[in-house]
Amino acid sequence: MGLTFNYLVFPFLTSLSACLLLAWLAPWLSLVDCPDARKQHVGEVPVVGGIAIMLAYVLAVKVRGISGNLLPAVVPVGLMLAVGVVDDVRPLSAKFKLVMQLFAAWLLLRTSGFALINLPMPGLSEGVPLGFLSIPVSMLVIVAVTNAINLADGADGLAGGYLLIALVGLGFVAFKASDVTVFLLVAGLVSALLGFLVCNARHPWQARARVFMGDAGALALGILVCWFSIMLSRGSRPAMPSVLLFYVVALPVMDMVTVSIRRVLRGVSPMRPDRTHLHHLLLYKGYSVELSVPMLWLVDALLVGLGLGQWLLGVPAGVMLAVFAILLAAKMVWLRVWDEAATQQASKVIEGEGGK
Repeated sequence: MGLTFNYLVFPFLTSLSACLLLAWLAPWLSLVDCPDARKQHVGEVPVVGGIAIMLAYVLAVKVRGISGNLLPAVVPVGLMLAVGVVDDVRPLSAKFKLVMQLFAAWLLLRTSGFALINLPMPGLSEGVPLGFLSIPVSMLVIVAVTNAINLADGADGLAGGYLLIALVGLGFVAFKASDVTVFLLVAGLVSALLGFLVCNARHPWQARARVFMGDAGALALGILVCWFSIMLSRGSRPAMPSVLLFYVVALPVMDMVTVSIRRVLRGVSPMRPDRTHLHHLLLYKGYSVELSVPMLWLVDALLVGLGLGQWLLGVPAGVMLAVFAILLAAKMVWLRVWDEAATQQASKVIEGEGGK
């Protein structure tokens, strides 16, 4: 599909080099993350990974000559990158970031000309028409996916791994659909992401993350994942059903929904930060980061595989959405039974807004 060695290696090496260089410059740029009651990492860590990934990716698609295909996504992705950089330097309020995310989602829909027309339902081939709710529902889906990625960025390598799995899933769809453009765009981002993970994930040559992705990377990459999904879902003969987007980011979305509902049931804002995410609960149970992060990667990969399997078998979109909802409900019940005590211990809400 037009892949070249240079295209696959160049983003990786550029991203890796940019991570190391920006990590050195981070103190002068005020792009460092300091530990606190909620962020319990060791020492100050540069939050430059997202900037490095996006820099490497833009250079790669420019060199490959396919950057023009990303033009409709430039403004919303750039907006999220800018908001994330500012938030990494000086935390913004959760409400302000939510407004910016909604605006970026609207821009993405506006430039792509895409919107969810129907809500898939089992037994209804055309689903339930959304009517005037089409744009608002589409915006909420994009914001939910973007936030799910951002909220997952709480353990070394976790969010980067989730994104890698999501991109591999979307790349597989593009390959099966013979969509060369999307496949190349996804492959370049996979390469850049791998360069970042060398500096972010724990491995035998790295005991702790040398750089974090930061809000800049999580928000911008979340929008990019949505953009790739839109490109594969639009048209009279789409390559994939829109509901498959939930599967390619299955575990982070399920975790975000679970945590948000738990906060509401406690009578606090779903935007208030705490330490009740799945990766936090695994740590409370005594699982190390080195063990819990690969475990979560594996579960997420299995969920992505389940979604792709249903798609390949031609399962109706309504059934796929129902299966996802059942899995979400099962996860919430399982967590309630498995970890009620740990959840109560972990649910100390950090005062103030804007965290994860």
